[in-house]
Order: sequence, then C-alpha cells, then structure tokens
Amino acid sequence: MIAKLEHWLLGLLSQGPMSPRRAAAYRGLLIVCILGSTSYAAMDTVPGFWGDFAGWFALVNLGALAVMAVDYMLRMRLAWGGGDEHGAEVGGGWRGVGLYAASAYGIFDLLAVAPFALGLVFGMPADLATVFGIVRFLKLARYSPALETLGAVVANELQALLSALFIVILLAVSAATFLYFAERHANPGFATLPDALWWAIVTLTTVGYGDVVPLTAIGKMLGAVVAVLGLCMFALPASILASGFAEEMRRHTFVNNWQLVSKVPFFTSLNAGEIAEIAGLLKPFRAIKGEVLMQAGDIGESMYFIVNGQVEGSSPGGSFNLKAGDFFGEIALLERCPRTATIKAVGRSQFLVLDVRDFHKFVASHPDLLTVIRRTAHQRLGRETERRADRRTMSDRRSTSNDRRSVPRTDPEA
Repeated sequence: MIAKLEHWLLGLLSQGPMSPRRAAAYRGLLIVCILGSTSYAAMDTVPGFWGDFAGWFALVNLGALAVMAVDYMLRMRLAWGGGDEHGAEVGGGWRGVGLYAASAYGIFDLLAVAPFALGLVFGMPADLATVFGIVRFLKLARYSPALETLGAVVANELQALLSALFIVILLAVSAATFLYFAERHANPGFATLPDALWWAIVTLTTVGYGDVVPLTAIGKMLGAVVAVLGLCMFALPASILASGFAEEMRRHTFVNNWQLVSKVPFFTSLNAGEIAEIAGLLKPFRAIKGEVLMQAGDIGESMYFIVNGQVEGSSPGGSFNLKAGDFFGEIALLERCPRTATIKAVGRSQFLVLDVRDFHKFVASHPDLLTVIRRTAHQRLGRETERRADRRTMSDRRSTSNDRRSVPRTDPEA
C-alpha cells in the first residue's frame, strides 16, 4: 500500500508529453502557489495592505510554502531512486540527490522553501523573508521552456554578445571623452569625465533622462551623432539574440522530432541521415480523447503516424483500431480520393503528421517505404471492398428472405 502511494506521488512529477492528468493538475497547483507566494511577498511590503485579513493571507501563504516544501522532498526522493535526469545519470542514491541539490533547479527549489524551514525553527526578519519570497519566482524556470531556451541562446551567442558589449563600451568611452573636452568649461554637467560617461551611457541606450544635455554648438553636433549611434547599437545585441533564439528553437524542434521518429517502428530501418531528413518533414501533433482526426468524405491533405495512444476508425465496411506504430490517412494521398473512414482518438495520443506536399517529397526519396505504404493501402482497400461485398450479400439475403415471406401461399388442391 505504501509503495503504491509513493508511486502515485512520484507520478505527480512526470514531465513527459503523455504524463498522467494528475501531473498536469499538480503542475498547475504548484505554479499557482509560486505566483501567489511571490505576490504575497511583494504586497507585504505595503504598510497596512492586508488590513483585517492579514492573518488569513499569512495562513494561505504558509499553505503555499508547505506545498513547495513537499515538492522539494518528492524531488529528492525521485533523485534518490534514479527517476530524474540527475539520479539516472549516476544510478540514484546519495550521488543522485547531490547532483539534483547542486543543479540550478535544485538550488531554486531549495531557495523557495528555505524561509519556510528556517522561519519555523529560528524565525526570520521581514526583509530576508521578502528577498526569499521574490527569489521564489525562479522556481517557475522549470515550467518555462522559454527561459531555458534563452539561457542556451546566451551561452551559444556569448562570444558575439561580448563583442557587441565591447563595442558599446568603446563608443561610450569615446563619446564621453569627446563631450568632456567640448563641454567642460561651459557645462557643469560635463565637468568631469565620469559625468560625461553617465551622459554617454544614457544617450547610447536611448534612455535620455534629460538631466544633462550639451550646450555648445559642437557639443550638440557630437550629441546628435552619439544619439544616432545609440539607435544602431541598440539593434545589434537584439538581432544577435533574435537570430540565436530562432536557431535554438529550430534545433529544439528538430531534436524532438528526431526522438519521435525513432520511436515509430515504421522508421526503424532508416539510418541517421534518413531520419534527419524525415524529421524535418514531419510535424508533431497531440489529440485528446474523442477528438476526430479525419472525417469520411473529406479531401485528404495529410497522413498520420501514431507515436503514442490508440485511434478508432469507422467506415462503411466496419470499424477497426490502430495502435502505436501504425499509420493511417495514406489512401487518400495515394489514390487522390476522399477519405474512406472517420478516425478519432480513443485516448490522449501523439502523432507525427505528414502533409500532402511533404508526402510526395518523402515517397520520392524513399521508394522502399512507399512500397510498404502502398501495400498497406491496397490491403486496407481490399478488406474494405470485401466488407462492403459481405454487407451487400447479407442485405440481399435478408431482402430475398423477406420477399419469400411476403408471397401468399396457394392451396395445391384448388
């Protein structure tokens, strides 16, 4: 009983695309607790904000901290058993727990519950509790792929970003030096080089507070040049991050598609280069229980490969079920005819979709796979024809039987 309960609790931490519903509900609860607790820490700095309900809000915040503390203990247990990426790397045990605790996510999880643990034992000053409360927001990084992607982009483009930073610093120092010599006698705002450097930084970053402005004619000319350079320099790091972010997203999508393609038995005969080619054509798709994927009579525009889950199809010839590893929708693309069946997901399912344009590219470069697809399509068409013929035969038999019963009998002696 205890083992089943522990297995159920650890299932709350599942991160896979086909994770149980309780894992999604748990993630939602945890996100609400993090946002609520962080908001509480921020608004608690406003004197008298809670009014007469201060005790109730403090109790709610305590409950949110308790949820995050339980989450931290569950993740420690998962790392101990080798169920997460850190524990799986070393086979679990204390080494797995140590790797999790020393990881960025482990540190964020610890900082989220530190005020709860320390406050109960030693008490905690209000300012320190506020700091931990704001830092607690970092725990959301686990559930935000965008933050992880941004970190990877910064790491990949660090050299280019440092080069852009060096150019900005060089421009700031140069602009400050020129304005210092042009304005130092006529403008107290440029009396020293650090004062001029403040103006240069504010101008190059396009902030422009207006607290210090050039007064002389040459100073205004130099200021105009610096302002224009600031617009150009602002776009440089932004373009580096934008291109790096797009490249990282393409790489992430490719890796995910690669993993999904490798799970489909239909593609097991392909080598790495062929899988890479197909991964660029296929698009992942998820369906919920009861979702209709295709309707009989519609124009076929794509075919589906089942990665996880099961689908149910119905046609004039009868019903059928397809499971992970099967594919469907190829008949309409091969025969250029309307869909012959209506197919819907039995439960939550994951697919790889190949649209009609990519389908022709796919089969043109892989004739052996086209042979398998065509053979499967002909078998299904044959079975469908046989089912329809059987149904017509049964219908004719029933009709003949009904006709015989409706003919009145005559007396042979008459």
